[in-house]
Amino acid sequence: MSAFGTLFREMRQGKRLSQMDFALGCEVSPKHISFLETGRSKPSKGMVLHLAQMLQADLAGTNRLLSAAGYSQVYSDQDLNAPGMAVIREALGHLLQGHLPYPAVVFDHEYYLVMANQAMQAMMAKMMELGAQFPARPNFLLSLLNEHSMKPFVGDWENIACHMLQRVYHEHLAGPFRDQPNRLLEHALTVPGVPQNWKSHVVEHLDYPAIPFTLNLGDQQLRIFSTIATIGTPLDVTAQNLRIEHFFPMDDASKAYWQG
Repeated sequence: MSAFGTLFREMRQGKRLSQMDFALGCEVSPKHISFLETGRSKPSKGMVLHLAQMLQADLAGTNRLLSAAGYSQVYSDQDLNAPGMAVIREALGHLLQGHLPYPAVVFDHEYYLVMANQAMQAMMAKMMELGAQFPARPNFLLSLLNEHSMKPFVGDWENIACHMLQRVYHEHLAGPFRDQPNRLLEHALTVPGVPQNWKSHVVEHLDYPAIPFTLNLGDQQLRIFSTIATIGTPLDVTAQNLRIEHFFPMDDASKAYWQG
């Protein structure tokens, strides 16, 4: 079996599609799909792109299929600090600044911090004054779970921790490589004190439009909810994987903390 055939089959099976069902959707014969997976047929570049589209593969997945088939990748995968990403950095900075005086951050698909506005930086600095520790490149999920980082400041921590673990679990299942290990989740579950019942835990406030949470910063209690957005129709793998999270106050006291 070829490298392309193996990857293609894994992605098709990850979508829980039979060869017959997938072939009907692609308007090709099941025999051709079988030959592609076993390596008896080599797809054209156009066919690879068509299959990736039918698989609803993300940009990174499409690039992997192309590379496995022996073709050059069509989507760039530039570091955010590369000159060609200047317009993306500027757009992200505008979104973060526009949300002031409230906190906002940009993180990647593995929840590593990429950018933060002044309000978020000030909030993290306050936690550090109160004893929190953050690595040079914080990971929001791991920091939330770590008793030496954000955990002591989060009210109803178990509920929020289970919500985040379930979110990472379901995000992976919805992705093109659901049958491969979820390395972020595996790492998170090694953190001491992680709720053992995280998968079966019924998260409170699911009837709310957003999951609220509380941050206790010394004598100040902040009630917050957040929204997550992505960059629409990107043509770069790095850009597609970025998430922008905006935090909003839920009561007057929390508003006053940032507006004062």
